[in-house]
Amino acid sequence: MNTEKLIDSGLIVQNGKEVYKWAVKTVPTGMQSVVENGGINLEEIDWFVPHSANLRMIESICEKCNFPMERTLYSLVDYGNTSSATIPLSLDIGVRNGKIKHGDKVLLYGFGGGLAQAGLLINWTL
Repeated sequence: MNTEKLIDSGLIVQNGKEVYKWAVKTVPTGMQSVVENGGINLEEIDWFVPHSANLRMIESICEKCNFPMERTLYSLVDYGNTSSATIPLSLDIGVRNGKIKHGDKVLLYGFGGGLAQAGLLINWTL
């Protein structure tokens, strides 16, 4: 990601600062692509459910694409970064708190290990 050479400690290492920059730059573009492929605009999304890596990252992503934090669900306040479980936990919290309702358009967006990312647009029918 950059020219800084990492010292081989034999341990798994993450350059958090660069991953943060990558996510804040890449995820909003990916979100836009997902909703466009679904034939809607970002403004039509009822709930955005990103991977709950950290709150500052989620806030920056929302700010960059003008999506309101009030319509963003995350689980890290209660559970921390639970890796691949953050999105299902956030959905569960949203349902239990009566936020997600039948017919809502929900944008799920995961990102992380290996700088992989994927988004999914769903119509909530439960």
